[in-house]
Amino acid sequence: MNIIYNSLIKLINNYIFWSSFFNEKSKKIQKGRKNTFKYIDENIITSEDKILIHVSSVGEFEQAKPIIDKLKSFKKFKIVISHFSSSLEDKLKEEKNVDFSFYLPSDTKHHMDLLIRKINPIIIIIIKYEFWRNLILAAKEKKIPIISVSSIFRKEQFYLPFYSSYLVNILKKFDLLLVQNRESVELLKYKKINNVIKVGDTRFDRVLGIYNESKDYPLVEQFKKNKKTIIIGSSWKSDIDKLKKEILRDLTETKYIIAPHEINDENIRYIENIFINDTIKYSELPQKIIKKRILIIDTFGLLSSLYKYSDAAFIGGGFRGALHNTLEAVVWDIPIIYGNHRNNKKFNEILILEKNKIGFPISSGNEFKLLINRIVKYGDIGKGGNKLIKKFSGANNKIINEILRLIK
Repeated sequence: MNIIYNSLIKLINNYIFWSSFFNEKSKKIQKGRKNTFKYIDENIITSEDKILIHVSSVGEFEQAKPIIDKLKSFKKFKIVISHFSSSLEDKLKEEKNVDFSFYLPSDTKHHMDLLIRKINPIIIIIIKYEFWRNLILAAKEKKIPIISVSSIFRKEQFYLPFYSSYLVNILKKFDLLLVQNRESVELLKYKKINNVIKVGDTRFDRVLGIYNESKDYPLVEQFKKNKKTIIIGSSWKSDIDKLKKEILRDLTETKYIIAPHEINDENIRYIENIFINDTIKYSELPQKIIKKRILIIDTFGLLSSLYKYSDAAFIGGGFRGALHNTLEAVVWDIPIIYGNHRNNKKFNEILILEKNKIGFPISSGNEFKLLINRIVKYGDIGKGGNKLIKKFSGANNKIINEILRLIK
C-alpha cells in the first residue's frame, strides 16, 4: 500500500512539473509549492494557537467559510489555510478571517512531518475528500486531532479493491468524520468506521449569510425594467452552445443576464459574437439599454446578489459533470435549471432540490425553452427554496461544537 501510494504521489508531482511548462494553473501550483516552507518560516509563529484547515479548491473553501468566520470570532485562534488549486491563490489573500494561506506541499512523509512540526496546529480540519495519507498520518503521530468535514460517501466509492482498502484504512485514522447525510453514516458504520456524526452541509449556512448580506444593484434593476429575467450563472461555452438557439428565437420581452464562470475577454467576446447587437456589458452601464435583451456580467463578485433580480436561474457546468453552486440561487426562491449529467447526482443538494421540484435537469435547449416558457407565463414551479435552505441550515454550529470539544 505504501509503495503504491507513494508512486501515485510521484506521478502527480511529475504531471504538475511537466504540465507547468504550458499550463498556467500547473505553473502556479508548482511555484506555490516551492515557496510553501519559506512562507511558513517567514510568517507563522509556532507558539501561537493555530487551526489548520485544508481545502482543495473554491468549492471546498465555500464550505469552510462559515467555520472559519465562526472560529475567528472567538479571537483565540490563528486560521491557517492550505490548498491545492491555483484558483484559491488570490481569493485567500482577500479573506480578512484567513491569517495565513499556502499551497499544500507534495504529500510525502518528509514534507508532511516538516509541515506539522513548523505549524504545530491544535487541530486539523479536512474539507470534503482531501484524504492525503501522509498528512493524516503525520497528524496522528503528533497526536493532533484531525477531523473530516462535509464529506458524503457512496457505495461505488468502495468498489475498487485498492482504493476501498486505502479509503477504509485512512478514514479510521480520523478522530471524527462529520458527514452530510444519514446514508454516509450507515455506510461507514457498515465498514466498521464508527467515529461518524451527521451534521449536514455548511453551504446552507453560507448562502443564508450571503442572502442576508446581499447588495443592491440599481443598474441591473434598470436593465431588468420589470421584465421577466433569466440568469445564466457560472456559464461555460458548453452551456451557451446548448441554450443559444432558444435565446435567439425568444421573441418575448424576457431579459437574460449571463455571468461567465471565467470572466475574461475571450469568454465575453464569445457571448457577444453569438448575440450580435443584442448585448451590453455590466461595465458599460448606464447606457441606452432599452433595446438590449442580454446583460453580460464582466465584473467579479456580483453573481450571488444578482439572483434576486431573476425569475429563474440556469446554473452552468452541469452538462460537463461539474455543476456550480445552485444554492446561491435557490435561496432567492426561484426555480433552478442545469444540464443533466450523472455526476450531478453526487451532490446531496441536487437530490434534495429535485425531490422538492425546485431543481430541473435538462438535456437539450428545447427542454430549457419549455421550462422557461412555463416559468415566464405561469410562475407556478420551483418555489420554496428559501424555506428549504433554512430547514437544512445549522450544520455550522454542530461542527463548531465538535471542534471546540476536541481542542479543550
